[in-house]
Amino acid sequence: MRTPWVLLGSAAMASAGLYLAALTGSLGGMVLAILTPLPLFLVGLSIGGKAATWTGGAATLVIGLASTSMGGALYLIAYAIPAAWLSDRASLSRRSEQNPTGQTLEWYPPGLLCTWLTVIPIVVALMTFIYSFMSDGGMEVLVTRLLEPFLRYYQSAYGAMLPGSEPLPPHQLEMIKALIVNVAPAMMAIGAMMTLFLNGILAQSLLVRFGRNRRPSPSMSEIELPRPVIVTFGACFLIGVTIGGSTSYLGTTLAGILAFPIFLSGLGVAHAVAASTKVRLGILFTVYIVLMICTIHFLMSYFFFYFYKGIIFFIFRIITPSHIFF
Repeated sequence: MRTPWVLLGSAAMASAGLYLAALTGSLGGMVLAILTPLPLFLVGLSIGGKAATWTGGAATLVIGLASTSMGGALYLIAYAIPAAWLSDRASLSRRSEQNPTGQTLEWYPPGLLCTWLTVIPIVVALMTFIYSFMSDGGMEVLVTRLLEPFLRYYQSAYGAMLPGSEPLPPHQLEMIKALIVNVAPAMMAIGAMMTLFLNGILAQSLLVRFGRNRRPSPSMSEIELPRPVIVTFGACFLIGVTIGGSTSYLGTTLAGILAFPIFLSGLGVAHAVAASTKVRLGILFTVYIVLMICTIHFLMSYFFFYFYKGIIFFIFRIITPSHIFF
């Protein structure tokens, strides 16, 4: 089949445009940026991983030219590579052992796909740890140094959003700073993995709706993680709570990253349990309503509300050329 280059180019431009929507500085632009990997998954899950690779490469080039090389690098690491690789893995199939005639295909397990989500965040965390180990201070000090601009933007945003308010006292700023430093790496990784996961589901749903999917949609109850993932999570958690210094900080971060596929596996168990009862919809409705309430409570909490502007300003400094920053 001939490669539909026009389609790939259109998808690349769409993905780059969604990524650069954050430059508008509006909440709507930030929401649109969440859909950045959607065109990549639409291409990858319908045409193949190789097509998604070409699309992601073209989008990376566009972003690098339109913003900064750092912005292009972030897009490549956070979206292009994971979307292309996951699409390629998801397209793999083999003849089912239960049916040697080949009439039924056994597709790549969704549990392994969820495991692959953690690879890039773990590699980035390990590279950061090695880099910080070779420099002075360790990983926690490095993260603190990187977050200093964010805290300054937070103070500016706090004053802008609450005119006439008094600045926060130093001890409260230090408490907030310590909280952010402790959770920032894991939360950023979980946010990136959640974005990829939801966009992959959305892309597959759209492709099934229009009959363009390569594989059938897997069920949440099919998510079964490899045992080494659980063992590694437990080891990282123990390291995080027992050993001090940068090693403990790394262990806590890795445990937070590995907690995401375990969470998805837990949802899979909930789906499996619900499927075995007569009140399947009621159980799933309750589970997801509780999750939604908890998520909304977190997003609308004091922490997120007053950090919204600071987060935007911090991202802008990374992906926006200095001569057009406002």
